[in-house]
Amino acid sequence: MTDDAPGLLRVGSRLGRYQIIRRLALGGMAELYLARQLGAAGYEKVVALKRVLPHLAEDPAFVEMFLNEARLAAGLNHSAIAQVMDFGTDAGEHYMTLEYVHGRSVFQLLREAGRALPRAVALTVAHEVAGALHYAHERCGSDGRPLGLVHRDVSPSNVLVSYDGDVKLVDFGIAKATAHSHATQTAAIKGKIAYMAPEQLRGEALDRRSDVFALCVVLYEMLLGKRCFSAPGEFALINKVAEAKFVKPSKIDPSFEPELEALLGEGLSADPEGRPRSARALQSRLESVASAHGLQLSRVALAEFMEHTFGQVDFPRTDCLPLPEVAAALQSDDPPIAIPSAPPQRSMWPWIALALVVGVTGGVVAMRMDRADAADDVPAPAAVAEPSEPEPEPVGPPTSSPAAVSAVANTPEPEPEPPESEPEPRPTKKKRRRRAPPKKKAQPKPSLDADYLPPSRRAD
Repeated sequence: MTDDAPGLLRVGSRLGRYQIIRRLALGGMAELYLARQLGAAGYEKVVALKRVLPHLAEDPAFVEMFLNEARLAAGLNHSAIAQVMDFGTDAGEHYMTLEYVHGRSVFQLLREAGRALPRAVALTVAHEVAGALHYAHERCGSDGRPLGLVHRDVSPSNVLVSYDGDVKLVDFGIAKATAHSHATQTAAIKGKIAYMAPEQLRGEALDRRSDVFALCVVLYEMLLGKRCFSAPGEFALINKVAEAKFVKPSKIDPSFEPELEALLGEGLSADPEGRPRSARALQSRLESVASAHGLQLSRVALAEFMEHTFGQVDFPRTDCLPLPEVAAALQSDDPPIAIPSAPPQRSMWPWIALALVVGVTGGVVAMRMDRADAADDVPAPAAVAEPSEPEPEPVGPPTSSPAAVSAVANTPEPEPEPPESEPEPRPTKKKRRRRAPPKKKAQPKPSLDADYLPPSRRAD
């Protein structure tokens, strides 16, 4: 996510009284942000902010539909519905804020698990969503008459499960109140095809049983870990959904409970008359099936499953954002204010490298100086003196003695001349008279590079 992405609000910028933390999702009509609400005396609350995309903000019909969604959802107050907290307009930007659910969607649960969810987990989620749908279906307007509200987009991505085990139904963006609404267009097809009721695909009038069908599709996928309706192309998929053709659960899992399979068969009926008459009736059937098989519908078990699947996930932090007054200046025309931050930390690597170079260079110089001093302390070899007693006659033809080589400078010394007369054999035990070492002759100090020169360039 980059700051130059189209329609993207800058991190730390403000929209109304909300400060942007990061973007959560991007849809075809709006984008969702994680934000914090700022208030007096350090008041702060993390929320989800939904903003109309810029290219749609100039469409009065779409803006009216967006605000209509906000008005409808703001009147819903149920524990399993993400509550709309506020909506408004700021500098031509239309937005609304919703309760932030710290968790994952059912779509993410299925993708992360890679298989079917445990029976108790799937039934608990469906049970909570059924309760939320029944509440919305029964909601009345200010005049006391039922609104006839239909969600129209019940899908795995619109069902959230918090890490604490709460279930929330979100996104009433395409919901319509059938009563007192002149803007309702029954011919318009909206929503996700694989989760639509057959009558919705045909463009017929919808009622609460359409949401029951969609919830049964979600339950099918949670229980089996496979798509309920799938096809290689969109046209083939539409035909499957319109005829409600799906693989029976027992063919996928032979151990699948018959009572649960019968419930799904009724809920996925192509004829609305064959389905449970309301979301509450579906909720009651789910409780009966769970009780018959010893399954407990528990939020605690749901929270434990979330922790086992995703581990401990910390709540989003906001201390990394700039101060509110700095963030406000980011959107103004005044010169930008420098955001206070810690002084830059200088890297120590250049100093470490310099120390290594100095140390190695000093060691080489010291080694060469020690070698030069050692060369000065070694006495020069004396001339070969004639032995006091004759040496034994060597075997074979006479040979010259090897040349004496200097141990320090590798400079060859002049070879001693062979004796004029052959030496006489010496006795087994010889006694030599010790002589005082000759005086050291002044010689030129050998060069430090003498050991690195080729023999042809060494001093004679």
